[in-house]
Amino acid sequence: MGNPHRLLSVPLYLAVAATLCSASALAAAPGHTTKHGVDVDIRSAGRQVADEVAEFGNAAPQDAVSPIPGQSVASQVKLKGSNVQANNAALDNIQTYSFTRPFIKYTQSETSIAASGRNIVATYNNSADQPLVQTGPTSLAFVHRFLSGYSVSNDGGATWASGSMPPIAGSIFTFGDPSVGVDRKGNFYFATLGANAAGLSTIQVNKSVNGGRSWSDAAVVQQDNGGDKEWLAVGPDPAAMNRDNVYVTWTSFQASGAQLRFGRTTDGGATWQAKTIFAPPPNANPDFPQNSLQFSNPAVDRITGVLYVPFARFSNGDQDFLQIMVSKDAGETFSFLNFNVPGAPDPTLLPLVQPGRLIDCGTSGGFRLAIHAGTQSTGRFGQPTFVQASRLTVQPAFAARNGVLYLAWSQSTSTFFGDPTSNTNVMFMRSDDGGATWSAPVQVNPTVVGNTQHVLPALSIDSDPNDVHVAYYTQHADGTVDVDMANSHDRGVTFPAKRAIRVSSQTTALAPTNIPLSAPSGGTFNTTNYDRLIRPCYNLGEYLSVDSANGTVHALWGDSRNSVTHPVSGFDPLSGQTHPQQDVFYQAVKAQ
Repeated sequence: MGNPHRLLSVPLYLAVAATLCSASALAAAPGHTTKHGVDVDIRSAGRQVADEVAEFGNAAPQDAVSPIPGQSVASQVKLKGSNVQANNAALDNIQTYSFTRPFIKYTQSETSIAASGRNIVATYNNSADQPLVQTGPTSLAFVHRFLSGYSVSNDGGATWASGSMPPIAGSIFTFGDPSVGVDRKGNFYFATLGANAAGLSTIQVNKSVNGGRSWSDAAVVQQDNGGDKEWLAVGPDPAAMNRDNVYVTWTSFQASGAQLRFGRTTDGGATWQAKTIFAPPPNANPDFPQNSLQFSNPAVDRITGVLYVPFARFSNGDQDFLQIMVSKDAGETFSFLNFNVPGAPDPTLLPLVQPGRLIDCGTSGGFRLAIHAGTQSTGRFGQPTFVQASRLTVQPAFAARNGVLYLAWSQSTSTFFGDPTSNTNVMFMRSDDGGATWSAPVQVNPTVVGNTQHVLPALSIDSDPNDVHVAYYTQHADGTVDVDMANSHDRGVTFPAKRAIRVSSQTTALAPTNIPLSAPSGGTFNTTNYDRLIRPCYNLGEYLSVDSANGTVHALWGDSRNSVTHPVSGFDPLSGQTHPQQDVFYQAVKAQ
């Protein structure tokens, strides 16, 4: 008998496989993985834009034909002040033309935050600073594409100034995927996707020596046309503990499969060395990890200087995995930690089922795991599609202090990939001996009736080893979303409900990010984000962020409480309508 929770019926599965090519061909597509014959896109929004730029340069994409629209909390846990919008709303803008849909540039989300004293740097993906000029009767071009935005506060989060991160000298491109960190001297470092002056994709890092008020031009870590989802970590060199190194890891999508790459600077960003540290081969067993990986999240133990690199590995079946690489010599050599989970294909693998429902985000958005709201429609090959949708990742959240390791991740309650009936919880486990042994997983989020999905966790620890903080998005049964934070005061043994706190002061709705422009036909399904500069199904971003320092947890997230009204246009399916749009909000939390 067939499994009733499988993604597709057998006849439909065969139709999809025949239409989308063979499984082996799908597995070779850079930036994609295969699940039961379905081509699942695991590229970030920035990587998708970089690929578009590589193909079309700075020309704006042509418009597709579009229709005319017919609990009580422990006293030690509390918010410090109110939610504050970190991005400058005045930078949002709309450009209109007589021959195409308006360009609404109102998206700021996917956040990373770092704090040093009163200086706080908030970074995010940003569509606002991307001006267009008309180059012909019906053609447009971007003056520049700066997706890497930042805001800085030098007064502890009370007030903020915003800008765009400088590109590499001579370039007009940054592609987002922000990650920010700070060294012990208060220098901030920012990693992002970008392109050099020749338009070739890069992994790059900016530096600020004045509390985030200004930034250097980006330095190239590596020129990598397949680079995606870079992440940055700062911490002491284990052989020279008075010196902080900066590390960057990322995925490189190659025709032979995905590779985990690594960059390091030991001189404050003046020079970089880069190399590949893991390039897994495919496996004949579809339920075992394949040559597909993504979402690395390096962290440095600030007491020992040991570097840890957790990341996700993908199979072609229902179950996927987390792995952790470790380096005790500042990245010269790496080895794997063991989880020793009974029944896992390998002792280094932590099995999980990814969160979210598999939906169709259109030809340009791909098939994606997502949370969603509103009415279901039918996309390509019978897959569901929703206008209100926000894509998900399974990036592991990680921290380490003096050999104690903290790991959190989001996991489906189902054993089947993309199960529409599943919920999602945030799970946590700890190792007290540098990864030799691990505690049993515990659920971080309280079980609350009506809270169905808990996704995109971020984790931080402070100097007190007892305090562990995990923030995440909570989706309610009606489709609306909040940001919550679970707090442990016993090193993660328990996350009591009375120590959980709602960080967002307003419950928000998902924006219309996957709007059909045509009916699915022949494997093509034209959809659009309301913000034409951002890919379909991109709403909250693919992660949020927390950072802890001196007893305060700094939280930063993408938030849809504000709205935008479309100009009246016969080309726009949302002509004249008002709906949510994304901004970045900050909140300080006292949790001890």
